[in-house]
Amino acid sequence: MNEYITISEISKLMNVSVHQIRYFEEKEILYPAYIDKNQYRMYGINEIYQLSQILLLRKLNVSVKQIKKCMMSYSANDYSQLFTKTLKEIQSEIDQLITLKDVIQKVLKEHDASQDKPENHYQMKYFDTRHMKQWIQLGEEEQINARNLYEKRLQLPNLFESDLHYLYNYNRINICFESVRPADLKLEQGYYLIKSFIVTEDNDILEEIKKLQQYIQENQYSYVGEIIILEKSYLSMFSNNSLLYEIQVKICD
Repeated sequence: MNEYITISEISKLMNVSVHQIRYFEEKEILYPAYIDKNQYRMYGINEIYQLSQILLLRKLNVSVKQIKKCMMSYSANDYSQLFTKTLKEIQSEIDQLITLKDVIQKVLKEHDASQDKPENHYQMKYFDTRHMKQWIQLGEEEQINARNLYEKRLQLPNLFESDLHYLYNYNRINICFESVRPADLKLEQGYYLIKSFIVTEDNDILEEIKKLQQYIQENQYSYVGEIIILEKSYLSMFSNNSLLYEIQVKICD
């Protein structure tokens, strides 16, 4: 019995197309053991091992050109460095996927929570101390625009992955994003009066601020600090042609 197998058989054994094997031969990284009298390409155990190494390197995104160099001149140390470099790249991709997974889970969790919050309904919610990094400062009549975003792009590289906090204080607006460590501003711990609302027109936010102040007065509350508007950037995807916001203010003890 012939101990060698044909190109069709090795392609089935290694789960790779005949075309791919011929391509490897064309690029001079895999040759048959011999060609028989009927012009069949025949492959033995050495070619099987060689093909398995080629396929592994391709899975590691090593180019065919680089594979040829590997097979011709790489030492054990060279292979060790190659695998170490590839491992770091794979870990980086895994980290990116985990980050993306966390973002998706956060969006879904916040969306589910927003469904449980009826619009135009105020409620009390306790927050721990929140540290804020100031991003853009606007005058009371100014609005955020594409130029603002571009000029401040380096401070917030993943634009809109964090909820933007608009802090309304007298005649200025500080646009901030939350930081895991002490930063420019701090929102004190305590109970906050909050309400979710939809924005479809430019003056909707100012109207909500007026409604909040009226509600506080009617219920004889007093508040301290800035009025906070959270822009739920990703949640707005669930609301066609509108943006989802949340208004917050700290109620005095």
